[in-house]
Amino acid sequence: MNPRARALQSLIRLRKTEVDQARAELARVLAHERAAEVRLAHSRQQLQSEQFEVSAGHTSMEDFLTWLPVGRDAIERAHRLVLEAQQASDQARAGLTQANAALKAAEAVLARWREEEREKEARREQNEVDDLSRRVRGVFGIG
Repeated sequence: MNPRARALQSLIRLRKTEVDQARAELARVLAHERAAEVRLAHSRQQLQSEQFEVSAGHTSMEDFLTWLPVGRDAIERAHRLVLEAQQASDQARAGLTQANAALKAAEAVLARWREEEREKEARREQNEVDDLSRRVRGVFGIG
């Protein structure tokens, strides 16, 4: 096999590995994002639950007001974690997009090179046919 073809195939294998790694990273950060969203939903549910307990008379307003800053802080922290996780997901998506683009570019270069090689081979074969035809005409005095 031609050294250039080997190099291009090695590059494609490398790019495929990068795509696989980018996919794995995206899956990891999406799982983290989902966990952050669950934590936020839980914190919001906790606030609603505490509000219900007060309205139902199971908890005093004083206890609720004591708890409220803690509950709001938990919601705010969870919201920040969701935003950070979304940013990480966006970055991972961009990384996957770039890795896919690099793979497609390497595959396109290899495909172009192979096509050029096929064209060179076809020209070489045609030249051989033409040369043989000239020799045959020369031997038989044709044309």
